[in-house]
Amino acid sequence: MGNSGGKAKISKEDMQFLQEKTQLDKDSIQEWYEGFLRDCPSGELTQTKFIAMYSKIFPSGNADNFSQNIFRTFDTNNSGTIDFREFMLALHVTSKGSPEEKLAWAFRMYDVDGNGSIEFNEMKRVVGAVYEMLGTDAGHTCKAQELFDKMDQNSDGLVSQDEFVEVCSKDQDLLNILQGKS
Repeated sequence: MGNSGGKAKISKEDMQFLQEKTQLDKDSIQEWYEGFLRDCPSGELTQTKFIAMYSKIFPSGNADNFSQNIFRTFDTNNSGTIDFREFMLALHVTSKGSPEEKLAWAFRMYDVDGNGSIEFNEMKRVVGAVYEMLGTDAGHTCKAQELFDKMDQNSDGLVSQDEFVEVCSKDQDLLNILQGKS
């Protein structure tokens, strides 16, 4: 009904928006859209399905907690689901985004409560989830403390986005820890 050749069509508004934000052409976006609808016929990816997908990527560890953090950063409008627009923007930032965009995204993942700063308990929760996902729980509290102390440059007990980006962009070891490569 109303679409040509039986293909689901993305709205013109979403198409224009995604072309601007991702630098992908119409055909590529349409192809991604059709694949997204095959996997998510409702047009929305639920947290349960997202976690199940992540668990397949990391079968030896427990990806539940980590994938909840990832899901939260993808679900930018806090609707409890990821729509196609959110999916494509997240995919773009995590794969093709600039280092600054990737670090801003990583900051949002660590800023669990979304208040614009990272407290130690948030750092501990996310670092623990990374280690859990990788199947190794050993020493994550120490790693979280080490990471937090390094980032909290003004020693106010909080890590601002500026502190996070500045420290991460200058420190390969820190980037490795953030990515769970310790």
